[in-house]
Amino acid sequence: MRASLRLLVLVAGLGATAASALTPLPKPEASTAVEAGKSAPYAGTWSVSMPTMEVGTPDTDYAICTLPVRIEAANETHIFYLGPRDVEADAAMELVPDQGGARWEPIAGGPTFFAVWINPDTFYLYDTIPETDADWGMPFVYRRCP
Repeated sequence: MRASLRLLVLVAGLGATAASALTPLPKPEASTAVEAGKSAPYAGTWSVSMPTMEVGTPDTDYAICTLPVRIEAANETHIFYLGPRDVEADAAMELVPDQGGARWEPIAGGPTFFAVWINPDTFYLYDTIPETDADWGMPFVYRRCP
């Protein structure tokens, strides 16, 4: 899982351009319909994309519903993350409520991620906890698959 998530972050970083950095998405308003530090809302299959800020350029898709990311609840506050081609997950990640979202902290160590729910079927994932307005501009957009 960590390798899949790191690869996703690395590939996205390579695709970011100066033009997209100039027109970031605004800081999202966290949905109050979802309790950020609980695993149950994350459980399911997800498409993953990164929006482009360039006119005429489609979003970059990292997972689609026919080959989705899978998230499983390990318990009430921990999840397992499986990339589109992963057979089994690495160690669980703890969900720690923070700033209206949740930090994803791997219990076996590794990078921490930050998620903010937009609505019950969409959340944004960041490879760091955003600190400036520009940091909110390039999320991975997770949309629940039917």
